[in-house]
Amino acid sequence: MSRLGRTATGAGMVLVACAITALPSTGQEVIELPAGDRFLDADFEELYRVGSEQDDDWDTFGRVAGVDFDGSGNLYVLDTQAARFLVVDLHGNLVRRFGRLGEGPGEFGGDAAPALVFTVLGDGRIAVFDAGRRHFVVFGPDGEFERQIRLGGTTWLLLPGLQAGGAPGSVVLTGEAHHFRSSPGPDEDSAEPSLRYVLAYALDGAEVSVDTVAAGWKPPGDPDAFAPPLSAGVLPDGAVAFIDSSAYAVKVTGLGGSVSRILTRPLPAAPVTDDIRAAYIERELEKLEGMGERGDPMEKAMAEFRRGQIEATEFHHELPALRSLRTSAKGTIWVRRRGDEPDSNGPIDLIAPDGRYLGSYGPGATELPAAFGPDGLVAFIEKDDLDVQTVVVKRLPPEVR
Repeated sequence: MSRLGRTATGAGMVLVACAITALPSTGQEVIELPAGDRFLDADFEELYRVGSEQDDDWDTFGRVAGVDFDGSGNLYVLDTQAARFLVVDLHGNLVRRFGRLGEGPGEFGGDAAPALVFTVLGDGRIAVFDAGRRHFVVFGPDGEFERQIRLGGTTWLLLPGLQAGGAPGSVVLTGEAHHFRSSPGPDEDSAEPSLRYVLAYALDGAEVSVDTVAAGWKPPGDPDAFAPPLSAGVLPDGAVAFIDSSAYAVKVTGLGGSVSRILTRPLPAAPVTDDIRAAYIERELEKLEGMGERGDPMEKAMAEFRRGQIEATEFHHELPALRSLRTSAKGTIWVRRRGDEPDSNGPIDLIAPDGRYLGSYGPGATELPAAFGPDGLVAFIEKDDLDVQTVVVKRLPPEVR
């Protein structure tokens, strides 16, 4: 069976055929997207920029670790160097700031501040994960501290990123949580997991409740290079779109977290050859040049340790076709493909929530937005030659929101 979808271009809407196959054994719908690219114009309307080189300006950032929008289009900027949030209105003006370093309620520890991640919930509250203290902190829409909720378990973990979930008061991981422990506790399983999970955290109870919203494939072994990424985004109906394999396969969950739809394109993974392995190791070793040559014993030992790690790199046998995925406020799926070089960025494909191919942005035309907001708002985190960070807010054209 085939279905006609509409593809957005700078010149208007173009019909594109997508082949759909239902697999009776699994109940999954497979949508085969067109093989050819239809490139889109990335000349988005710029609304404002924030970020100053002057130390006394309110928008002088130490380290911008994340951005997000609320339902009114206000931008939230997390500066982990100061452990504070800045809220900016639609015209680029400062609305409020909140959060700080400290040990009290609503404050964040300095050592773990670089690992803070956050998202703005649907009701305007702000949920922050503090890895150092293993708890979530919730602020009200006005920036006032509301509560903190302890996360169970004994391991220290890092969360890759958060997105507001479909259920009120829940957040969803945008990738795989990384656990760090020297040895398992008495009640913990030491077996190596066979799957990677996209988790949801419910924050409205007395303690954090954890649920699995998608189970992704885990490559065998523990490859250091070219491992297929687990990258996920939430759709407006609460479903999750994610990538987890070497092939071009965007999976969408249905009820209960099972995969109900797979979006594919005939863009295969590529083998990792001996030449690719050698070039990767050479590039990584070049980054160590000069390290440990000043006579510092600790630095020299670190350089030797890192050299040994690089030379013992374990490679996945294929170069994944896809590198990362994000979803917009209206559910458009943005998928970054691999570029011409093994670890480079390629085009970005845009896919509608119902599986229609909308087009692609060519390599270098645009980065993946760091955040999506209402009415086509997107934010990008940029850095100049002096490492000064700027947050740029733009508006997408209606056909790709």
